[in-house]
Amino acid sequence: MSSNKKGFTLVELLAVIVILAIILAIAVPGISGLIGNTRKGAFESDVKMIITGIEYKVLEASLNDGINLPAEGSNIKSSIDEYGADPNNYSSVTIVSYDPVTISVTSKADSKFGAWTATNATRSSVTVQSVE
Repeated sequence: MSSNKKGFTLVELLAVIVILAIILAIAVPGISGLIGNTRKGAFESDVKMIITGIEYKVLEASLNDGINLPAEGSNIKSSIDEYGADPNNYSSVTIVSYDPVTISVTSKADSKFGAWTATNATRSSVTVQSVE
């Protein structure tokens, strides 16, 4: 007599579960780090976009006497939508200098970027740090 058993034994099922748990333990931290790096890169790109917008505004002001620039050291958070950025993502955006255009930016913890800051950022050099 032959016996046809269909299905897996308990040991085989447990072995598969253990292997899947090991794979997840390895993959999840890597994915979490990837998401953090992506948010940091998006924040950095937004900072560069704001700087480019300010540079265009400086150029426009040099060609047209009717345009006033904010003073160095002033917080321009409320007007950064003119440069394509959402003011709701930032707690402060300060113009440090116009020659070259240098700004300091801090994002809100609940923004799409998370909590980041860029101090004395220029178009060629944006150093981003996590806000603890």
